[in-house]
Amino acid sequence: MPRTTRRRVAAAPEAGATAGAQTRRVRENLPRPAAAPVAAARAVHAQAPRRRNPFAFLGRLEPRFITDIVSELRKVTWPTFAETRYLTVVVAIVAVVVGLFLGGIDLMFGSAVEKLFF
Repeated sequence: MPRTTRRRVAAAPEAGATAGAQTRRVRENLPRPAAAPVAAARAVHAQAPRRRNPFAFLGRLEPRFITDIVSELRKVTWPTFAETRYLTVVVAIVAVVVGLFLGGIDLMFGSAVEKLFF
């Protein structure tokens, strides 16, 4: 919201008031703090090498969800190669065990159905 300056309001003269007390001053808005010098800010930016953002083209696309996805992916803690290899082995072992278990149950039900109905 933009700041507006307050005007000095003249109060209605009261009975018995002196001439100097007829106007009442309202406090003006305080001035804003001075901005940082532009030359100093440019000097700081001139020293730092400018890096190109490889995802800058996404900013021009209309849907913001793509940019949100990229920003969330930057927050992810990615596993190391050793962690990835270990977890891959764990998943493969669990998949084999569950497959053998379900295969055994399937063989039991298959033989039970064969003995009962055929």
